[in-house]
Amino acid sequence: MPFPKSMSTASVKPRSRDFSYFKNDLQGGLVSFLVAVPLCLGIALASGAPLFAGIIAGIVGGLVVGALSRSAVSISGPEAGLIMVVLSGLEVLGSFKVLQLAICVAGLLQLLLGLARAGVISNFFPSSVIKGMLAAIGLILILKQIPHVLGYDADAVESLALFPWDGGDIGALLTHAIREFNPTALVIALASLAVLLSWERPFFKTNAVLAKIPAALIVIVLGVGLNAVAYLLNPAYALAGTHLVQLPVPRSAAEFAGLFTLPDFSQLLNPKVYTTAFAIALVASLEALLAVEATDELDPLKRKTPTNRELKAQGVGNLVSGLLGGLPLTSVIVRSSVSINAGGRTKLAALLHGTFLLLSVVLFPGLLNMVPWAALAAILLVTGYKLARISIFRQHFQAGLTEFLPFIVTIVAILLTDLLIGIGIGAAVGLFFILRETYKNAHFFHRYSVQGQDHLRISLGEHVSFLNKASIMTVLKDIPADTTVEIDGTNSAFIDRDVLSAIENFRETARQRNIQLVFLRQGDEYAQNLATQPHISNKEADFEAYYKLFQNNRNWVAEKLRRNPRFFEAAAQQTPKFLFIGCSDNHVSVSEMTGTAPGEVFVHRNVANLVVSTDLNLMSVLQYAVQELQIQHIIVCGHYGCRGVQQAMQSADAGAVSSWLGSVREVMHRHQHELGALETEDEQYRRLVELNVIEQVYNLHQTVAVQNAHGQGAALHLHGWVYDIHGGIIRDLEVDVRRDFAEYDTIFRYQVAPDGLRKLPGTLYQAPSIYSLSTESGSSPILAIPPFDSHNPLGVP
Repeated sequence: MPFPKSMSTASVKPRSRDFSYFKNDLQGGLVSFLVAVPLCLGIALASGAPLFAGIIAGIVGGLVVGALSRSAVSISGPEAGLIMVVLSGLEVLGSFKVLQLAICVAGLLQLLLGLARAGVISNFFPSSVIKGMLAAIGLILILKQIPHVLGYDADAVESLALFPWDGGDIGALLTHAIREFNPTALVIALASLAVLLSWERPFFKTNAVLAKIPAALIVIVLGVGLNAVAYLLNPAYALAGTHLVQLPVPRSAAEFAGLFTLPDFSQLLNPKVYTTAFAIALVASLEALLAVEATDELDPLKRKTPTNRELKAQGVGNLVSGLLGGLPLTSVIVRSSVSINAGGRTKLAALLHGTFLLLSVVLFPGLLNMVPWAALAAILLVTGYKLARISIFRQHFQAGLTEFLPFIVTIVAILLTDLLIGIGIGAAVGLFFILRETYKNAHFFHRYSVQGQDHLRISLGEHVSFLNKASIMTVLKDIPADTTVEIDGTNSAFIDRDVLSAIENFRETARQRNIQLVFLRQGDEYAQNLATQPHISNKEADFEAYYKLFQNNRNWVAEKLRRNPRFFEAAAQQTPKFLFIGCSDNHVSVSEMTGTAPGEVFVHRNVANLVVSTDLNLMSVLQYAVQELQIQHIIVCGHYGCRGVQQAMQSADAGAVSSWLGSVREVMHRHQHELGALETEDEQYRRLVELNVIEQVYNLHQTVAVQNAHGQGAALHLHGWVYDIHGGIIRDLEVDVRRDFAEYDTIFRYQVAPDGLRKLPGTLYQAPSIYSLSTESGSSPILAIPPFDSHNPLGVP
């Protein structure tokens, strides 16, 4: 019987752009664009800059920073936190063109910060502080939209402070908004909220038509339509002026080109330019780093932004914005979170955001000027609620005081001051708790006995400072004689020199009391420590590799939790659909080979990936996988370079391994003609690996668990793979057991008759590797002959 031809494997070129979330990104880019237009204009107005400067910064933030940044969901543009810096810069420099020069210099400074790897600063802010920042922004968004809902739209800045330094506050704003109450704005806002909340219901999410329409787009159309109806009823009822988006409308190409201005390069030697540039670079960089840290928390796919790359992208963005006549820009949490809530999942959303901004000022500025602020306020209200949900407060409260207090202090501080000051206060409180926990948890110890000898294990914390020296030395001083002490410092990122010196001094005195000290350290630091201490015992050196496993485990856990805080919770809930029967000699994990998450594949390994009916270990795994887990695919995977197959080819020595590999040698003998026709031993070796996989799939087909599953109509599929350990590619051998057994039934089933062997049709359940003889009452014996190298059954009399 001919064996199936191997499927050719072509390398897949990675896509330069990810368009798998195009629909989501289109919605995210569109909705964030609609929200960004009035915000860009309002920030420019509050900064004392030309209105179009805000739009330029928004376009550059979307297209330039969006193209260069590796943040998946962050969107950049002008931000309210930079208003005071721009205002003071204009006052000092005297003109906006000179300020443009300062913005360009600030961009160059950000580039230098990125090259100097200053992005690491973001790692020093605790996650509770970052989440507190997001919750505070959510609360501010909610409170700031109430005036727009009531119909007061004169304050379009949306600065991230309830009590700004100019003397105004949210209370005065709300009081004035009540006096300026407009029923049309309230109706539009309530109707928009009703649409947004309805779109969250299961009926709309599961509807084939409605689920494809962005709720925010419905809100914008509804707002324009209701305002038009109000105008038809009575022009006095309609919203106009500051109640609508107010985008500049150029009347000609020359007028449009005039909106862009170049910096005043004659002021390059003005020292005030550089002091202003430094202030812009500092504030913009800090806000960008904090914003991408926050948007990474919001990212449903939990990706991590490279912060140094982000600083470089922000630097180029500010350089381009300054050259074109735009405001300074940074990553903006508000429009990023709006995009995420609307469905944005990749940087394509930011690029579309910038594209829509550019097209809006070129093609249809008048159309955008029909959008009421009340409709946009409804979108921001829902965004604010999602950032400050009650469940977030409950989650941090349940986590304990060390999580909740920095979280709540950050919120209150941001509400009372501004974003950067509030973050600084929250970080200070978080730092206090970190120092407190470091002091309390500098070390843990427990005693145990091994073969009658006392052991004491001391595990040092992540940060061991000089403050912990006294408590550690107290533990060491009270250790009884004849004890083995293991000090595990593999999890310590920092151990103070005073503590190290004290431990080494204890080593010298411990020998006098027959105390054996094993001190384990991290990686290269530990190796250097061993090299400089000639009196270290062999026992300590022997334990180095062993304890390194625990350090690697902790690093792995930390990395997984950093990428996805719910990684292990999700892994525990996985229901595998695949059973993987592989070789113990293949040292690459299945999840690495196939790109699957832990729990997606049920794995069993043995030497040479054999399926043997007498192997109770495999049979129990198989039964559990098929009956309990209801596995849909079973994969037998061999690998080129398999030393089990190689040993079966080269020797047949007595022993457990040789006995186990007997079935591989049977496969080799059965196909000796095919293998013998190959020119080199390496080719024979590789082909035997493939033939062995095919044979094991056949054996798998004949197991009771698989036959019962097929008899019950289960959707169970068997596959044969070979993994190339040198190239990393998996080949599907395309083993079709049903087709192959059908051929076998018609070609190799014979009845013994007086005139010789008579070929019979019908169904045969014996595996092709087995000679079988069956007799029935009143009939001649039936002989089943396994497949050979050709269609002729060799050796048959």
